[in-house]
Amino acid sequence: MAEEYRRKISGEEAQERYIAIVKNKLDFFPKIGKPFTLKVKDKKFETTIQPHEVWTMGPKKPQQNYRIDAKPFWEIFPLHFGQSVHITKKKDDVYVLS
Repeated sequence: MAEEYRRKISGEEAQERYIAIVKNKLDFFPKIGKPFTLKVKDKKFETTIQPHEVWTMGPKKPQQNYRIDAKPFWEIFPLHFGQSVHITKKKDDVYVLS
């Protein structure tokens, strides 16, 4: 069975146009900031895992969250609240979004 990252899209992810990556699944992807190919339908997009600071615990305790920017492929694969997405690893630097 192919390796896969699964996630249900939150309202914030749909509104802000990104796919959150949970910390315990970071090892599934290339290192933070390292470019990789994400195939979406019949197109290829170069993307990265991006860190994003959140201040839910106040300004003295920022947390690091991680995400893939969905804006480049939004027109062909818009994300909706509650939608299940699957990212399958095909090669070290090639992944498929479905």
